[in-house]
Amino acid sequence: MIVFTMVDYWRYQSKISIGSTVHDTEEKYKLEKERKNTHQYHDKIFKEILDNKKEFIMFIEKYIRCEQKENLIKESDIEKYNREFITSDFTVKESDIIYRMKEKDVFFIIEHQSRIDYEMAKRINEYCVELIRNVTKGEKNPKVYPLIIPIVLYTGKKRWDAPRSLSEMQEKYDGFEPLDYPKYNLVDINILSKDKLIEEKSGISKAILFEKIETKEETKRAIDKLIKIGLTEEEKRYLKMILTYSNDIRKKLDIDEINNYKKIISKGDDSMTNFERLFIELLDEKHEKQRKAKEEAIKEGKEQGLKEGKEEGIKEGRKEGRKEGRKEGIREGMKIITKEMLRKQFSDEIIMDTTKINKKDLQKLKEELKVC
Repeated sequence: MIVFTMVDYWRYQSKISIGSTVHDTEEKYKLEKERKNTHQYHDKIFKEILDNKKEFIMFIEKYIRCEQKENLIKESDIEKYNREFITSDFTVKESDIIYRMKEKDVFFIIEHQSRIDYEMAKRINEYCVELIRNVTKGEKNPKVYPLIIPIVLYTGKKRWDAPRSLSEMQEKYDGFEPLDYPKYNLVDINILSKDKLIEEKSGISKAILFEKIETKEETKRAIDKLIKIGLTEEEKRYLKMILTYSNDIRKKLDIDEINNYKKIISKGDDSMTNFERLFIELLDEKHEKQRKAKEEAIKEGKEQGLKEGKEEGIKEGRKEGRKEGRKEGIREGMKIITKEMLRKQFSDEIIMDTTKINKKDLQKLKEELKVC
């Protein structure tokens, strides 16, 4: 697990504009500002899910503190922290999610990215410094500085390849050691298993799952499987939210399919009618049949292609054979005529002019017939 410590703060706080603070109350900063809706629906879905303390804790324990199984975080241990950053020039920066441990100055910053941001290391560094300034504001000589755990949750299709710290981006010069900037924690969904995401009992795993799925058939199979294995009430709520607001889902499923799934999810397994259970089973069967039919079609296509290729080869072979046979027949015919003309003692000039045989081949025939 990667943290931003007080040593990091001392090193880099001077690099941020003096006078910058974190916005802690709406009463103190009543600025008129326009908010551009730059996030797509699936960005908002992730924020909504991680805004739930239970989901946030499951995310942290599963993907960030996975090497430690003792002293698990409890919902009563944490509280939400204001995520807006107001700089000295009154520009607004907003982190996606910030949580704080109640009894300690330990903070979690989560940034959700659907695209690779090659300046993420700089942004995270600024957020950490601003957060420390706000927490230590008014203290002349603080004895303890906040501990910050910065996290980037990346849900794009391409593997994340942006620098994890400013250290990787520094200029180099002989004789001078580069500064050791802190790294941020990275959760890249591209390395996560779809099967394991289906089995995990959390809303965040479902949101991640449908970011990884690419086809309509795979989307349907995943939803059917989730319904069959059973969902918690929280999972049902978030799955319906994903079905309703995800642009990716809307591109893959038509509105009737989405509404039908939402209806079945709302009722739950216990109250599901026989017809609905049959519907899910039939969908499973249909998807399996479609998959097998596709495989059979590909196999049949390959076999047909080989057969046609073989037939075409035979046809071409026959054609070439007939062509070559005609040539060979003509050569044999000329050979017979030449031999007959030699027996009747025609001159070489007449034989060569009549049969178009060359002198070398004519000599061979003479040797076969023992003709001088």
